[in-house]
Amino acid sequence: MYRFYINKTDDDYHFMELARVFLPDDSFETISYSGNPVAHLIGDNSYFVNEKGSNDREEIKREFYGLLSQITGMAPPWGTLTGVRPLKPALELCRETSVGSMKKTVMEKYLLSEPKASLLADIADYQLSYVGGIPWEKASLYIGIPFCPTRCAYCSFASNVAPAEEHALYLANLLREVSYTGRLAKENGTDLESIYIGGGTPTTLSSGQLEELIDGVASAFGIDPASLEFTVEAGRPDTITKEKLDTLRKLGICRISINPQSMKDDTLRLIGRDHSADDIREGFRIARETGFEVINADLIAGLPEENLKDFESSLGEMIDLGAENITVHTLSVKRGSRLRENDPAYFRHNAETVSAMLDLSRDMLRSSGYRPYYIYRQKHQIGALENVGWCLPGKHSIYNIRIMEDKQTVIGLGAGAVGKVYHPAEDRLERIANVSNYRIYSERFDDIISRKNEYYK
Repeated sequence: MYRFYINKTDDDYHFMELARVFLPDDSFETISYSGNPVAHLIGDNSYFVNEKGSNDREEIKREFYGLLSQITGMAPPWGTLTGVRPLKPALELCRETSVGSMKKTVMEKYLLSEPKASLLADIADYQLSYVGGIPWEKASLYIGIPFCPTRCAYCSFASNVAPAEEHALYLANLLREVSYTGRLAKENGTDLESIYIGGGTPTTLSSGQLEELIDGVASAFGIDPASLEFTVEAGRPDTITKEKLDTLRKLGICRISINPQSMKDDTLRLIGRDHSADDIREGFRIARETGFEVINADLIAGLPEENLKDFESSLGEMIDLGAENITVHTLSVKRGSRLRENDPAYFRHNAETVSAMLDLSRDMLRSSGYRPYYIYRQKHQIGALENVGWCLPGKHSIYNIRIMEDKQTVIGLGAGAVGKVYHPAEDRLERIANVSNYRIYSERFDDIISRKNEYYK
């Protein structure tokens, strides 16, 4: 057991998160400490950090990073940054100086590797060039559909395999929440910038149910779906039909996600998907035939038993299929997933291979005309790496950008949805989380509605 005494701190959270990048959770303690090192504190595998008594947290973290690197022989490329949104401090620096100066500063202040600093610079440059408006002047709307045909091995989302009658009961309550919240939004003059229906897999619903939901949203919020960025996840190709996509297009939806994760049939079976790569190709064919303007495709680097060649083949096919928006995820092994249950330390394996996959994706996508436009990180990702959204210029998702800026109200509806109310004067967010279990969502529906009065007013 390693014990790290962090001098001149009253909160060891940031240091604990940094240590987790290097060491298993059960192998260390970080302890806030104030004062001089005491002999009985320092023994085998015990270390005193910040002996000189600095009050600069970033300086202390740099010292701690150096110590952890010395102990483990590791040099994680994101340096001392451990948060979900590494672009936030970078963009703040860009507004004060320039993209070039920002890159140099993050390498010095946060110990980022040159490739990661360059990635942040590229994303900042894209957003500064293509994304305008004041984020908090409008809001985003997220609607969760917590159903899938099967549950993937890595999944920890609010996603359930349920019979059609449960879908119908859930939708009835969801439409009530949509109607009530839409009325509040109109009364308070809330304008929507984007709408995202995710899950789960929204296209698990029938064509008629999708139409009922989207008509309900349009009526409740007083919007024309064709007048703003409106995305529906059709992530699982085994839920895609011509009838459903025709319905979405008829209603004015022009953006969908088809998320293969891999184009290798053996991998799809291994992670619990009930479809083939040919089904993904057919889903793209139907979507193109139906006239969708933007298709997003998600791939995951680090899936079980995949090598660099497998990943290269999957990514190459997404590019060839013409996906305008490709998000490359690093596998995150979260609590509640089958992968985590089978091997809690799975995310500590194969970091070099996954890093090579991300490097390859950068080279392939750039050479094909894509640009990185948003980024986020998650806990328990292989190699403490990242997820990056790439797009053809101008084909970005404003919803993805805003959700990572954390400077816009997000109205979250449905089981598992997390809403956020942004207070610009204080640069502060309040979270409003709905319960994730769809049955409990229905049982506690009156409480969910009453909380809307508290926050969205």
